[in-house]
Amino acid sequence: MDFDTAFLLKLKKGNKKVFEALFLSTYESLCDYSVSITNSKEDAEGAVQDVFASIWQFRSTLDTTVNIKAFLYKSVKNRSLDICRHKDVRQKYQDQIKALYQSAEPGDTNTTVRLIKRVREEVENLPEGAKIVYLLHRRDGLTYNEIAQVLGISVKTVESRMTKALKMLRTNLEKEMDLKLLPLLAIFLP
Repeated sequence: MDFDTAFLLKLKKGNKKVFEALFLSTYESLCDYSVSITNSKEDAEGAVQDVFASIWQFRSTLDTTVNIKAFLYKSVKNRSLDICRHKDVRQKYQDQIKALYQSAEPGDTNTTVRLIKRVREEVENLPEGAKIVYLLHRRDGLTYNEIAQVLGISVKTVESRMTKALKMLRTNLEKEMDLKLLPLLAIFLP
């Protein structure tokens, strides 16, 4: 499909049919491209959807002289790389926290280890639905979509339970937080 200046002007003005045509004609190939970067179909679909959501949100600022296909591929590449970097960083910190978490002994006086034990206790005290969602996401690294599929619930329900879990954890651990431990807590309580 040819995406000329007239096409992009219509998109810029908010023509939904033009946006839909752009989406339908490029979505599959953009997903394939993103999979080659992320090695994950779900991450690839998320990257492409993020790019299209951004295009729609900022359509009024769209440069109508740009080659839209080149722009889409570059945007998808950048978003895919962001996802990969985020996963790498998250995995690194999860591994560090898991090692600390597992090494925590009942008599430890180390502040970090004590805080981790407190987080563990508070997670155990969460309502069952919130606890399962929290652990599947934070401990096992599942996305909200994956959790929804595993539990047979909607993504909105997953989001709601995660919000509830985080709010309860923040409230219950607030008085014990040490600003020096904030980076560590970010893993548990972003």
